[in-house]
Amino acid sequence: MSEENEEGLERDEEFNQDNENGEQLENVIQVSGMYDEWFLDYASYVILERAVPHVNDGLKPVQRRILHSLRELDDGRFHKVANAIGNTMKYHPHGDASIGDAMVQIGQKEIMLDMQGNWGNILTGDRAAAPRYIETKLSKFALDIAFNAKTTNWLASYDGRNKEPETLPVKFPLLLAQGVEGIAVGLACKILPHNFVELIEASIDILKGKKTQILPDFQTQGMADFSNYNGGLRGGKVKVRARIRKEDAKTLIINE
Repeated sequence: MSEENEEGLERDEEFNQDNENGEQLENVIQVSGMYDEWFLDYASYVILERAVPHVNDGLKPVQRRILHSLRELDDGRFHKVANAIGNTMKYHPHGDASIGDAMVQIGQKEIMLDMQGNWGNILTGDRAAAPRYIETKLSKFALDIAFNAKTTNWLASYDGRNKEPETLPVKFPLLLAQGVEGIAVGLACKILPHNFVELIEASIDILKGKKTQILPDFQTQGMADFSNYNGGLRGGKVKVRARIRKEDAKTLIINE
C-alpha cells in the first residue's frame, strides 16, 4: 500500500475517534484507497471486455459474439447484416452501430465471412452500405477452424438468458492473420496483419519443431521496410510506401 493511502486511512481512523457524539460510525465506506480499487476494476473491464483481443482466439469480445451469433444462425444461406446485429445483441448490449462496424471490419479481411452487397472498399475508403442492404454468413474456413462445442468454455450472457463462449477454439493464428488495434486504460495494442499462406507454412514448421520467422503483410500491398520492426515488440516501426504511376500530366494512379 502506498504512503498516501496509509495517511488517508490514519485520517479516517482519527475522524471516527473524534466523532462529536463519541459514537463509532458503522457501515461507512472509506474514501481512502477507493479510487485505486475503482480504477483497477474499470481498467480490467475495458481491457478484458472491450478493447483488447484475447490471445487464445485473437478476437475482441464484440468480434467473438458476432461469430458466435452467426454460427447460431447458420443454415448455409446468407443473412441480412441487420438481423445478425440484432441477434448479437442477445449476448451483450453493444450498440448496433458498433456491432455493424465490427462486422464490416471482419468481412473486409476476407477470411471469416462470405459477403453479398456493398461492403465498402479498403483501397478507396468507401463505407459499406446500410446493414439492411448487405448480407453475410460464416465462410467454410471459419466453420472449420473456429467452432467446437466440446472444447469451448461457456459463460452466461449479461442477462443470464443465453450462453456465450469465453474464447473460441480457433485452430489458426487468427490474431496474426487479421491484425488488431485497440486502446484500453493504461495500455494500447497494435498487431499488424500477416499473409495467410505464410501463416499456414509457419504453423506447419512450428508443428514440426522448426524455427520460423514471419513478417507482416498488408491487403493494400505496396512496399514496406521492416529493418526497425523489432519483432513486433514495443518501439518497433514499419515504414510503408505506395506505388504510384503517372498516367498523364494531371493524373497519378496509386496501384498499391
